[in-house]
Amino acid sequence: MARELYLIRHGRTAFNKEGRFQGQIDVPLDETGEQQAHALAITLQNSGITRIFASDLTRARATAQALATATGLTVTLVEGLREISVGDWEGFTRDEIDQKWPDLLAKWKSGEDVRPPGGESRLESSQRVYDSVHRLLKTCDDNDVVAMVAHGAVIRGATELMMGLSSETDYARLGVLDNCEYVHFVQRNDAWMLRRFAGGACA
Repeated sequence: MARELYLIRHGRTAFNKEGRFQGQIDVPLDETGEQQAHALAITLQNSGITRIFASDLTRARATAQALATATGLTVTLVEGLREISVGDWEGFTRDEIDQKWPDLLAKWKSGEDVRPPGGESRLESSQRVYDSVHRLLKTCDDNDVVAMVAHGAVIRGATELMMGLSSETDYARLGVLDNCEYVHFVQRNDAWMLRRFAGGACA
């Protein structure tokens, strides 16, 4: 099991800028996102990272590759680290979703664990990524410092589960990271301790 873990959100995309739900649509980084990924890589290049995993979606893969280039490491792609699937909502703004699914969106915005049509619930996606994180950590050596590049909603959810905030009433107490921010955990006495939330190149 690794001794440190960085959960990193990918850089900005055009959908982020436009306020669109991305879900598992494969949207690339925009120019700002590429700059963010490069800046974060410089920030973390001397942090001792020894393993890099990433969601297989392009925006996460490109962010991870910037870090890999800075550290001389390679990236292992993991489908289980993908963003929550929001099904029929993917590609639409909240205003557009509100026109077609107003009641469901209102429940979503209130924090209720609803499932968008054809998608996952928040808790389902959080558990999926949490399970993937722990499965990957078990493949690492005790002295490894691991970076995993994923997505905002599922990083928040997995972080809450790692902190023991596992009930529906606890869900979404944490905010969603900005693009290229990270969560940093350290291993202490066989337990994960949160060292930093929302770290980044400018933090």
